[in-house]
This record gives sequence, C-alpha cells and structure tokens, in this order.
Amino acid sequence: MYYILLAPDIDRQPVLNELKKQGIDAVFHYVPLHSAPAGRRYGRVHGAMNRTDSLSARLIRLPLWYGMARAAQEKTVETLRAALHR
Repeated sequence: MYYILLAPDIDRQPVLNELKKQGIDAVFHYVPLHSAPAGRRYGRVHGAMNRTDSLSARLIRLPLWYGMARAAQEKTVETLRAALHR
C-alpha cells in the first residue's frame, strides 16, 4: 500500500474522480475509529478529534505495489500530479 496525504486546501473527491476517470483505482483509506459505527457505539474519546478527522479526510491510497509495471506506475504518478494541479 502506498498513500499520500493531501494538503489541507485540496478537496480529496475531485482528485479521486480524476484518477478513476483515467482508470486508476485509488481510494480513501482511513476511517477514524471514533467515526466507525462500533466506535460511535462503544468507543470513548476525550475532546474533539479534529486532527484525526482532518488527516483521515486527506488520505488517498494509491494502487502501487511490488511488480507493478513501470508504465502503470508512471501513469499513476502523472495522473495524480495533473489532478493536484487543476
């Protein structure tokens, strides 16, 4: 698994949409435990979880793995770069 953390001013969904449009299966990766159904029901937190929520909203998991063809790696990187500069 390889992930990126977007800058706070970048909306994740348009980036994911552009990657998908180009045939790249990137997804958001992390749902904080305090936001999950079981976490809301059984968990306990002290104070606001603003930092956790912010970080989880900015993570994207990229489809990069050992043995992935170089052309596919380059397409993923270039598509991501283009999506971030829109």
